[in-house]
Amino acid sequence: MSPLTPMPEDLTGMIAFLQRCDWEFRLVGRTLPDGAPLFTAVVWRPDSLGGSRKCRAADPALALRMAVINARKARQRRHSRTGNA
Repeated sequence: MSPLTPMPEDLTGMIAFLQRCDWEFRLVGRTLPDGAPLFTAVVWRPDSLGGSRKCRAADPALALRMAVINARKARQRRHSRTGNA
């Protein structure tokens, strides 16, 4: 298995990383009643292995990073279940 590509820490770098690595994503931001920001991210690839669950964080880049990590784990688990490990 090839080493994982390091992920950027800023939002524009993270979006460029996702596009470069052929990930599709959805990022939604909202403000909570106490004024704190909350971002929800979902990352996936358009194939049978799919992607991540919703990941929430106060920082949009962090939400996307968590979603990519979650998607990689989920895809590996689904790949293993099909007997392709």
